[in-house]
Amino acid sequence: MALWDVEVVNRYEDRLLDCSTGELRLLGLKVIEQTLAVFGRPLEELFDPSTVSLVSESLRAFQARLALGTDSPDVWGRLFAEGYDWQDGKSPFTAASLVQGFVQYAGFLTEDVNKGEIMEVLSSCYESVLSFAAIGRTITVEQERENPYVSGAVELQVTLIQEVCGLD
Repeated sequence: MALWDVEVVNRYEDRLLDCSTGELRLLGLKVIEQTLAVFGRPLEELFDPSTVSLVSESLRAFQARLALGTDSPDVWGRLFAEGYDWQDGKSPFTAASLVQGFVQYAGFLTEDVNKGEIMEVLSSCYESVLSFAAIGRTITVEQERENPYVSGAVELQVTLIQEVCGLD
């Protein structure tokens, strides 16, 4: 069991189903945006240019979708395909989890909403930070708590769930 399971899944998974679709869409966007800050360095240091472009352009599209109600799935399809083409020496596992979260979130915005799918977005964001932290393959909840990146990502998600959805 991971720290994320203890602090997010066990506490909030069922209760998030009571939140509105609008709240969950906002939650997903905020988690994605703020997960990027958890890395503590510019994206250009972590990812190749195509992944940086994917992140930047997708965030703009997601923000526009929420603000204006506009869809741009054609743009996202192109961006997501290009986002998997990273260079050696960058963070492929971090990028893979992060891109997966973006793909899941885009689907959450454009398809019939299954509210439970927001957990997949949050999970992918958590997994990207866990990969970035590189604390090992077999880790304990306590090791995750002690890692500032991992514990910061979990605390971030809990705080955003409480703020956006009004859950404690």
